Amino acid sequence: MFKYFNKNFYFLIFVLITFSLSAKQLKTLTPPDAIKEPHYLTIHDTTLVDDYYYFRNIDDPRVKKYIDEENEYTKKMMLKTKKLQKKLYNEILKKVDKDEISVPERRDSFLYYYKDLRGKDYTIFCRRKDKENSPEEIIIDINEFAKNYQFFDLNFGEISSDHRMLSYSFDTLGDENYTLRILDLKTKKNIEIPVIDNITSFAFNKYNDGFFYTIQNDISRSYALRYYDMKTGKDTLLFQEDDDRFSVYLNKTRDKDYIFLSVSSSTSSEYYYINSDDRDLKLNLLVKREKDVEYSFDHSGLYFYYITNKDCINFDLKRFRIDSTIENSTTVIKGSDTLMIEGFDAFENFLSVYERVNGRKKLKFYYLNTGDSKYFDFGEENCTFYPFSNSSFKRDSLRVAYMSLKTPSTVIDIDVKSLKGVVKKVDEIKGYRKENYVTEYLYAKAEDGELIPISLIYNKKYEPKNLPLLLTGYGAYGMPSEPYFSTSRLSLLDRGVIFGIAHIRGGGDKGRKWYNDGKMFKKMNTFTDFISCAQYLIEKGYTSPEKLAIEGGSAGGLLIGAVLNLKPELFKGAILSVPFVDLINTMVDTTLPLTAGEFEEWGNPQIKEQFDYMIKYSPYDNIKPTNYPNILVKSSIFDTRVMYWEPLKWVAKMRDNKLDNNVLLLKMRMSGGHGGSSGKYNWYEEIAFDNAFLLYYIWNKKR
Repeated sequence: MFKYFNKNFYFLIFVLITFSLSAKQLKTLTPPDAIKEPHYLTIHDTTLVDDYYYFRNIDDPRVKKYIDEENEYTKKMMLKTKKLQKKLYNEILKKVDKDEISVPERRDSFLYYYKDLRGKDYTIFCRRKDKENSPEEIIIDINEFAKNYQFFDLNFGEISSDHRMLSYSFDTLGDENYTLRILDLKTKKNIEIPVIDNITSFAFNKYNDGFFYTIQNDISRSYALRYYDMKTGKDTLLFQEDDDRFSVYLNKTRDKDYIFLSVSSSTSSEYYYINSDDRDLKLNLLVKREKDVEYSFDHSGLYFYYITNKDCINFDLKRFRIDSTIENSTTVIKGSDTLMIEGFDAFENFLSVYERVNGRKKLKFYYLNTGDSKYFDFGEENCTFYPFSNSSFKRDSLRVAYMSLKTPSTVIDIDVKSLKGVVKKVDEIKGYRKENYVTEYLYAKAEDGELIPISLIYNKKYEPKNLPLLLTGYGAYGMPSEPYFSTSRLSLLDRGVIFGIAHIRGGGDKGRKWYNDGKMFKKMNTFTDFISCAQYLIEKGYTSPEKLAIEGGSAGGLLIGAVLNLKPELFKGAILSVPFVDLINTMVDTTLPLTAGEFEEWGNPQIKEQFDYMIKYSPYDNIKPTNYPNILVKSSIFDTRVMYWEPLKWVAKMRDNKLDNNVLLLKMRMSGGHGGSSGKYNWYEEIAFDNAFLLYYIWNKKR
């Protein structure tokens, strides 16, 4: 008995000492320290010193070493959360890991659908004949394509009108350089065509013996329209855009009669069309570009339909006869100060119109025979929807996926005449009951008196008073921040966390003016709006600075970087994903992807007045010696939208300046791109990682 006790006693002492040493090592881990090598940029009357400019050279061994050190440091710091990460990952799997089959879409005599199977990372695309007991035909199993790659992204393209061919493209790095393939659906072998890389859009001609396509150049700008004749092998350049601010994309009308070519910058556009059966490939001008005037076109019957902001900031929907010109247009639906027409789709007998009214997304049907229009009621005010699987031109229903913060994605077929919605599928989430969650739609007053909407959701078993709160935002490019449903978010809500979306200026949440008031010389509104939302939630008692975390990605990462410099004391923690934080250095370098096209969003630093405004908020240039909250930064080595060195430099400079002992972690993915990892299980792991960081390091929740 004594020997047994003695043996276990010493074993216990050994375990305690080991644990104590491990804990001590974690506490005393030294963050990486990057080598400084000053680089000087003199622009106008200002000289900027950049100690980490050399990070741009990935072949420099110091850069690779620093990335490895940051990743290793993050790995060690997150060891404490390993069990929590596993628990969060399993919570996601428990809710969603099952076989899923989409609602089939009827195209002529075929039913097309896809499957996501348990244990498989990628989607399987299938079809079968639209008759009883017809066998399933697998078109593409992405799992087979992806098995030899760390990263794989496949774009399922266009089915030819005779159902004999499928165009698809793939990216194996994450740099968004997609390679085109055309699959013979009978033999399941690729048709022999020259290698076409950098493809950005695609359309078969009317005869399915040739195709139109657009490609991007070496700085990732889609710049040229080409045509490939599959009978002769001849490849022809049809259009090339040399202005670096403009990009070209094509799309085919639903009736397959026309190919539209858009030539657009962020503020203006030019449109052409080609008859899809025209062997001469004649490019016809629809409307010439004009400063600050935008268009988007579709076709039905005798008319071209389009939206434009030429006469109304929030866009009008207009039309003109095919045998006429745009000067003879008539208005179909007029926009207003409160009604924004975001887009539309044209069918044989109706238009489905996507509007935003006082910040809320709406679906309207416009009947071509009568000129009448009606709204469809989703039953929730603060919701969103996405039309999909509507490739047939002659139809009497519209299929949409609808969701809200508490309503999982729901596929609805809406009868256009009766406006009766038939639910075809609801995302099944094991154990989820929407009545257990509360949503709110609030307004915070901005510095200039503007009312900024905030969407909130929380579990009703927690009184929304001084709770942990995660506030996210974007505020750029006129893109609205939609109230989307997230299964992985439930792990936070069920632990007493409130989730919020700040619908700040710079986005399109309340129309075009909302966007214009958050860009260029009004960009500071984006950041002060977000701060006003955070302060409002604190003042109303939902949370406190000790429990408030913030999050944003890409241009939303610029938002988070800017507000951390403006009000670091307001937040307990932050997550920045692929953040655009090195504004000046990026915007002076037109050899980088996207730079020239972004001048109309942020400004051009080569213009002094614009530089003087941009330098005020550039996240990298405004880091200062002060206390910052706990921070996680995530990036990808192959990202071509926000280059890897931006977040890397930001972290290095932050380490050199911050005066606190709070956690600062960088996770640099060595595969994947702007959208993160590929494969759903990798994606679940990333979400579990992020949530574990929030729970452990910010809200001190260990389980």
